[in-house]
Amino acid sequence: MTRPQNDPAPIYHRIRDLFSNGFTIDWVTASFISSTHLICLLATPVAYYYAPAGFWQIMLGWTLIHALIGCLSTTVYSHRLIAHGAAKTISWPVHIVFGFIGQVLAMQGSVRRWAAMHVVHHGVDRSGKHHLDPYSATWFSSGWRNFLWSHVLTYFFHHPDTEAKDKAYDAKNSAPLVWQDKLYLPLLIGLNFLLPMVVGYLITGTITGALCLLVASIGGFILAQHNTWTVNSVTHMWGFTKGAFSSAKNNYIWMGPLGEGNHHADHHDYGRDYRNGFGWSGWLLDPSRYVILLLNALGLVKGLQRASKRQEAEIIARRKLLEARVETLRPRWDKWEAKLEALKSEWLEATQHWETFRARKIQIQSMSLPQLELKRRLEQLKAEMEVARRAMRARKQAFFDAIYEMRAMQYA
Repeated sequence: MTRPQNDPAPIYHRIRDLFSNGFTIDWVTASFISSTHLICLLATPVAYYYAPAGFWQIMLGWTLIHALIGCLSTTVYSHRLIAHGAAKTISWPVHIVFGFIGQVLAMQGSVRRWAAMHVVHHGVDRSGKHHLDPYSATWFSSGWRNFLWSHVLTYFFHHPDTEAKDKAYDAKNSAPLVWQDKLYLPLLIGLNFLLPMVVGYLITGTITGALCLLVASIGGFILAQHNTWTVNSVTHMWGFTKGAFSSAKNNYIWMGPLGEGNHHADHHDYGRDYRNGFGWSGWLLDPSRYVILLLNALGLVKGLQRASKRQEAEIIARRKLLEARVETLRPRWDKWEAKLEALKSEWLEATQHWETFRARKIQIQSMSLPQLELKRRLEQLKAEMEVARRAMRARKQAFFDAIYEMRAMQYA
């Protein structure tokens, strides 16, 4: 049996093999991540014990709000709006709040660099060159090495320069991203370290209060970091979406309340979508979608991108065919393949037909027509749309029925 497309052969056996392939340790980043995690582990219980009376509530609230802002800024802004261009127009207030403040609180590098690396990460799904993926969960021959690398160790290294990385970085050259990149270090120091110390001192009037709120701030950006890192590791190593043809494996698991774990396979199969998942279940577990819709309603972002109904159907059908091909014995698959492909084409054609009617409805609603004439046309179109909808659902059901029938005959 051939190796699935989203599970390529490992490149390295041990992590130290990286050194002979152009990787070097990034001592600044490695030291920073290690020291802040150590401070968080050791200093947090001490800070809460010695905090001024009643100050622990402020510390906890600061940590949670810091993490919340950082997580949302990464998922809503750096990820969907910037890396994937989920909106055609982004206003300066969004850049300032989510980029110059929120993403700095997330402590994951400048928006420009973050987005560029993420573009390279997704590009692997199209090129198949998984050696370029900076967060790859498939480089090593053992699961624990893949987890450690994709979760955190990737940030401990200077990666070899590649044309893909340079091209992605150069493409993110809008004025807000360039300025945020230039100002990232002073903003980082000011918002994550100086601000909590000043606020802590003003509230308590003591150095102890200042240091306690600094520890709370460190805890906040560490939570935001792991929220993102979990998506890079867990959702690309374990999941429930059989037949996924991207590097992501996880769907229907909410990996972190503000991460992108839920429906992550859907996201990888159509990254430009402002949503993180198809269907009704995507609505239940996608807080970043709600924020983007709110920004759109306020006019702060415009031109939201999303997969069409036909594109969604094509992705789902392709997954089912890949899953069936892997699970079905070769003689029986050869017998059923042509029929399944034909049923898939009929389903996609019916879906496209229904979308044509929906586009016509939008066009009619935008026309300057007398009220009675507008009502008459919409009523007529409504009936035609219902027929098209039923045909679309029938073709979809026929496709799935054939899949189930093939499996039933195989195991009978």
